[in-house]
Amino acid sequence: MNARSISRNALIFAAILLAQIAAAQTLPSAPAKTPSSQPSAGAYDWFAQAGWVCGVGASTSSIDTKPTAQCGGILSGPFFDFEAGAMGPLANGSAASGYLSTNLWIPLIPWQHLANPHGVPFAVGGYTHLFGTGNALDYGLAFAHPIDASHSIQFEVRDYWTFSDPHEHNIVFRVVWLTGLSD
Repeated sequence: MNARSISRNALIFAAILLAQIAAAQTLPSAPAKTPSSQPSAGAYDWFAQAGWVCGVGASTSSIDTKPTAQCGGILSGPFFDFEAGAMGPLANGSAASGYLSTNLWIPLIPWQHLANPHGVPFAVGGYTHLFGTGNALDYGLAFAHPIDASHSIQFEVRDYWTFSDPHEHNIVFRVVWLTGLSD
């Protein structure tokens, strides 16, 4: 992979990411909750959340290291999420791989401070099936920042560690846009 194809892929990824963010901003938002004196935790004030996730990073193994990109959709509830999307290229030869993930997330601050208007750090971890590579343990850190009463933006770094031989690490810096879902 040469520098020209990497920069072309980066431009395509950036255009897709900007188009998805612009489209998300034009969608009708979830109904506003009644105002309270408590600060909002954004999408995390709702029982369930849905959104988009995109990121860039590197896929590395003893064979090769390649730049990688990831995009998908996410459905989340209290302390867990389900995610589906595509990631690629991968270091062990796959040009792209669909994936399914299930994860747990745990706030790194006391529960009563989750409505912090400045954001909340999380630890995340779970299982991912990469269709082009195999099974993976994914883990990382996230920082969720409330935008308004029903939206949050989350910044993450995750490592998808595959169990295939040779082992592969897919380290991705991700941006997640979440919307609270009404009951």
